[in-house]
Amino acid sequence: MFAVVVVVAGHWLAASITYRNGRFGDDAVLAGLPPARWLTLFFQVIPILFLVAGYACAASLTRWGGGWRPWLRRRALGVFGPATLYVAVVTAGVAAAAVSHVDARQLAYGAGAVSLHLWFLPLYLILVALSPLLLAAQRRWGLAVPGALAAAVVVAAMIPAVAPANFVFGWAAVYQCGIAWFTGELRGRRAWWLAAAGVLALTGLLASGRYPLSMVGVPGQAVRNTSPPTPALLAFGLAQAGLLVGAAPAVTAWLRRSRIRGGLARLNTLAMALYLWHMVPVVLVAPVVYPSGLFPQPPLGSAFWWWTRLAWLAILAVVMAILLVPLGLLRPHLARWRGFPLPVEETRLTPVLLAGVALAVGALLVLAIRGFAPGGALPLATLGLYFAGVALTALHGRVLLR
Repeated sequence: MFAVVVVVAGHWLAASITYRNGRFGDDAVLAGLPPARWLTLFFQVIPILFLVAGYACAASLTRWGGGWRPWLRRRALGVFGPATLYVAVVTAGVAAAAVSHVDARQLAYGAGAVSLHLWFLPLYLILVALSPLLLAAQRRWGLAVPGALAAAVVVAAMIPAVAPANFVFGWAAVYQCGIAWFTGELRGRRAWWLAAAGVLALTGLLASGRYPLSMVGVPGQAVRNTSPPTPALLAFGLAQAGLLVGAAPAVTAWLRRSRIRGGLARLNTLAMALYLWHMVPVVLVAPVVYPSGLFPQPPLGSAFWWWTRLAWLAILAVVMAILLVPLGLLRPHLARWRGFPLPVEETRLTPVLLAGVALAVGALLVLAIRGFAPGGALPLATLGLYFAGVALTALHGRVLLR
């Protein structure tokens, strides 16, 4: 939950909305304020999400006793349930705006703001689908597996035509560290050595001048550490992984004695909802406070501008808290969704399951890249493929989900 909160705060801070001459825009904080790029060393915590996801999936798969197909379906539906609600509501909102004759370019801008963060879900689901193989490989070859993935990132980065593969290799390397954490091969001194190696590698790569300091993309930069993940971002992620795994025993011992443990556990159940919906307050608040003049627009980087960032965060946090109330009530119902039973053997549905996950993952990726209103119109084909993929994923046979 902590990592998700940091991601949300970072996105809200970077959303420096402007309203000039009747049109919304964005100040591009990291491009206009180079010193702010140091803050990305704190706000870039996506590697932690992939690390914890690797650990959680390895633990879940190890405890599971019903075969990999029901396991994959259950993990996929755990994402598709809340994601489908989000996609449906945003689609309805975009459709209503289009019917209301909102300017096409402004609609595309706003609809893009609530779609970009969806990139995490398809990459996560790809790694979930590969988890049985990744866990088996970890048990057979140990730390050579994350090492090989890290080497693949370095090699791919040197070949422009292959570099996009690092969208998978880069995050898979950190995800695999989470699996190694679960299997016990990345603990104790090894975790601290990994952290030290990551810091040294990152320092050297940044000093070379080949990679930028910012650990998130900066508009206008020739090289962006996230598009696709570079060796610098990998080194940063491995340093984070080593620090987290190394500190985990002490943090766990403290939490067991702490009175806040129960509250944190309940908050963790809202992590997916917070991540999915956190840009909705931005598109709800901005049309109210900016055109009306209720919110000032001081020069980027001025002292007053920094103070307005705090007020902006507070307003968005209040709206988000209100949204989380109904989302929290819906969460148990979405979590209990087990799909649609069919009177056939589960093994016969393997192609259907894989096709469904592939369709939904591909559609989510397109939505993340192009938005919910490319050119000012709903991407009906992409949305149709997404809902079809979810429906196919939800079909299960006689081996019932547990």
